[in-house]
Amino acid sequence: VSMLGRAVAACLLVTMAYPCVDGFSVSAAYAFPPHLTLKAHHSHPDSHLSRNNPSLLSKQLFASAPLSKSCVPLQSARSRSCVLGMSSSEGVPKPVKAEGTKQEEQIDLKEIGSYFGGTLAEVAIICAVMFAMQYGLTFLPPLVSQVVVGLFFLGMSVKSRIFAIFDASRPMEKEKTMDKVYTEVKRPAWSPPGIVFPIVWSSIGLLRAASSFLVWEACGRELLVVPIIAMMVHLSIGDTWNYVNNQQQRQGTAVAGVSFVWMSAVAVTALYYQALPLAGKLLAPSVVWLSVASCLIFSIWRLNGSQPILPRKAAAA
Repeated sequence: VSMLGRAVAACLLVTMAYPCVDGFSVSAAYAFPPHLTLKAHHSHPDSHLSRNNPSLLSKQLFASAPLSKSCVPLQSARSRSCVLGMSSSEGVPKPVKAEGTKQEEQIDLKEIGSYFGGTLAEVAIICAVMFAMQYGLTFLPPLVSQVVVGLFFLGMSVKSRIFAIFDASRPMEKEKTMDKVYTEVKRPAWSPPGIVFPIVWSSIGLLRAASSFLVWEACGRELLVVPIIAMMVHLSIGDTWNYVNNQQQRQGTAVAGVSFVWMSAVAVTALYYQALPLAGKLLAPSVVWLSVASCLIFSIWRLNGSQPILPRKAAAA
């Protein structure tokens, strides 16, 4: 009985001390085969030493006993490395990095920064021009000043892109671009015909010029006031959007950009209304048209494959 107790104790010690033996786990389910008895222990040449040494006894038992079928192979990387004769670090497979896919999906932060930088630069140029004009108007008669300012607002409403950092030309100015925009690109059934766009935009330009002139009069004939500067920001955002949509043909980024155009139009209309209600009412149709245009741009984006919203870097060769 004492020998049997020692054998059980040795098995428990081995279970804790030897978690991996020839690639198999030693668990509570491990059992010695029926033919292994204490007789095998007495027949061992070092049995007289192992009686008082449970650790040596366990090693002798495992050396003389074949592994039973109840042994379950370990599924861990350590057991596999034991079987293959490798270290644990060598036995763990290393995942393969999909570098090409990561590069293809990388957002072009530099391009996004250029959009904001170009827009701010255009605003700064326009503000510098207005500052110079404000100084020059002090030397002109009031009637001449009104004519100069009126022509300035009309020019800014129609051709503000002359101060743009990017190529903000519209598609109707380039025949090839116009053909691609109005022929190749899929458009919703409710889309207005191409001839409508220049007519609407020309009308909106006149309303912008008239409302801006009224605000200039209401603000003491000052150009560098918040409502007028906000209008110049709105026009600069629109020029950047024309570059993204018409020149770069980035439909996804155009969807994000048109939201900035719409929000700036709403802000300018509110500021104009605070300065002079009539000016805000004259500018309100531009918000309505931009709302329709935003829905149209979103629909075109959905019909033509839903390109990424943010610009992506070109895939590495």
